[in-house]
Amino acid sequence: MVGYIVAFIAVAAAVAFFVLWNKEKTDNAADKKAREAEDRVKSTTKGVLDRSGVGPVLAVSNDQSVLFFNRDFVELFPDVVNAKNISSYPEMERLFKDEEYVSETLSKIYEIRQESIEDVNVSGKFVWLVDITEHYKTNKRLRELKEMADAANKAKSNFLANMSHEIRTPINTVLGMDEIILREATEVPIKGYAENIREAATTLLSIVNDLLDFSKIESGKMEILPVEYEIANALNEVINMIEIKAVNKKLEFKTIIAEDIPYLLFGDDVRFKQIIINLLTNAVKYTEDGSVILKVDWKEAGDSSIFLIVSVTDTGIGIKQEDIEKLFVSFERIEEKRNRNIEGTGLGLSITRQLLELMNSELNVRSEYGVGSTFSFTLKQGIRDRKPVGKFREKYAYSNEKVKKYRTTFVAPDAKILVVDDNAMNLSVVEGLLKNTKLQIDCASSGEAALEMAKDFKYDIIFMDHMMPYMDGIETLKNLKQMTNSPNIDTPVIVLTANAVSGAKEMYLEEGFVDYMSKPIQGKRLEEKIVQFLPEDKYVMIEYEDMEKKLFQNLWKSVADEIEAEYKFKNLDVPTAVESAEGDKETVVFLLSSFRDNEEKTRGDIASAYEKEDYPNYTVFVHALKSTSKMIGANELSEKAKKMEQAGKEGDLDYISANHEDLMKNYEAVVAEVKDFLEKQKEE
Repeated sequence: MVGYIVAFIAVAAAVAFFVLWNKEKTDNAADKKAREAEDRVKSTTKGVLDRSGVGPVLAVSNDQSVLFFNRDFVELFPDVVNAKNISSYPEMERLFKDEEYVSETLSKIYEIRQESIEDVNVSGKFVWLVDITEHYKTNKRLRELKEMADAANKAKSNFLANMSHEIRTPINTVLGMDEIILREATEVPIKGYAENIREAATTLLSIVNDLLDFSKIESGKMEILPVEYEIANALNEVINMIEIKAVNKKLEFKTIIAEDIPYLLFGDDVRFKQIIINLLTNAVKYTEDGSVILKVDWKEAGDSSIFLIVSVTDTGIGIKQEDIEKLFVSFERIEEKRNRNIEGTGLGLSITRQLLELMNSELNVRSEYGVGSTFSFTLKQGIRDRKPVGKFREKYAYSNEKVKKYRTTFVAPDAKILVVDDNAMNLSVVEGLLKNTKLQIDCASSGEAALEMAKDFKYDIIFMDHMMPYMDGIETLKNLKQMTNSPNIDTPVIVLTANAVSGAKEMYLEEGFVDYMSKPIQGKRLEEKIVQFLPEDKYVMIEYEDMEKKLFQNLWKSVADEIEAEYKFKNLDVPTAVESAEGDKETVVFLLSSFRDNEEKTRGDIASAYEKEDYPNYTVFVHALKSTSKMIGANELSEKAKKMEQAGKEGDLDYISANHEDLMKNYEAVVAEVKDFLEKQKEE
């Protein structure tokens, strides 16, 4: 900046000199005093322009005549001393056209700046050259460093993609074949061996997934994708995965799940499960004796949402206070010598913390060295249904048995699919996983073979591996789309790939695949994907859930009959309450107690909003009453609350005014009946 100011002063002085100098040429009557003044200006200007740091300066008239130059310019262009006009010097002429000048002689790079000269005595232009050599070198170095960083990042991405493919491919075979063994084996020892294989392969897969997740988070491509999910199912999957690890280490694994957690939530269940699994896996890893406890509680968060409060407590080795922050350093593990036999990448807690940050939460750690640790977090989730999960352990036991017993979800004997993979074991895995679906399955071991088969047979779905020799999956798909006479030009093609790095799915969709499945392939996910793309007339779903529900409804009926034998309700439909509690009498009592305990607040909220004519909040309060009354079987009250809610949404104030008192009387009658029943339960 200082250099630019000096240059500006110098140029201003030069302009003053030009005016006086030209005035001398045009005014022959100038006296000696004027000439002396001109000499002083010329001397001053020359001195300023020749100072170190100003830079080369050249001024010319409109006809290219040389008006002025300084010492720095002479150093750059020695010929200017004898030049009267620059039209004979192309290099000097280009200074008034170009933006940069490179001097090979001085090994410097200049930025060219120019201005016009407009005065009554002279018109022209001047340039001054700013030395940007160091700036250029710095920028060049920065560009080189950026290119090096980009190359390193690309190399890392290529490594992750290759590692993902090379490791996931054999894991796909191991897990796929193991699932077939678990489905078909009847001997208890064989099933035990297969469970151990699954545990080991799943551990290996989790290490690969940690590296890929770390890459996604690092590149800012990790996304949180909220969906509706059942909290009980999510926790079941977590417990299924961790329980066998704890049993193998002879640890006590306890779960304390609040029975009144709303069963249907809205959030990213995949990441929620991943976080808990990471915490539980670490707890089991670092605990040799004692127990691991998973506790899940909740509290209201407003706006139809709750806070899930999750903690994992172990009696493991504990952590020194000075080491707690090291837990979250990627690829680092505390007390490496002591924990050298512990498996893993050292990424789990780092990923967990960053996932929680993406979901506006944080991971809290309390630990006593040599005694144990507690990791906890609070996560906001939306509510889609407030029905409580009830007695979790009983449901878990039933669900666990159901998971262990494989059942095909559909049959499709008239459907035909083509599976393309150069790995014969992968083809066998897909065939084995789909065996009970009755699907007609053709297999091709190369892209060329797939194109030959696609010429003659119409397939409902084509599953295509990506990484194949000679002709990969993408090239095969492009060739398939160009076969205008093929019956499969519009057949949905789904890529099966071990390439699970960030951005892979989007890349495959852009290439023309209709969907993407990452290896290792799981039987359940494969069946779901097939049903998604098969024509509806080609498959029949096997409704096991309906069969089970009917079975349980029969069992629930006996519970309802038992309750009705104890108390004759007039305002409650007991079978509905029992269904809400999924057949558990204690949960029915819990639901009714909750309804009674909230009566004072609920009644007060509704009455207050009505008296204040606060109809927006009135609508919210009767909406809540609609749900809670339906849950306990107060169907008439629920229906009345529903109509009042609808009237509130439509602004039908006359309907609210005409029916409010009737609603409150019905509410009072239901509460009185519930209280009476609960009092009699106490007496018994």
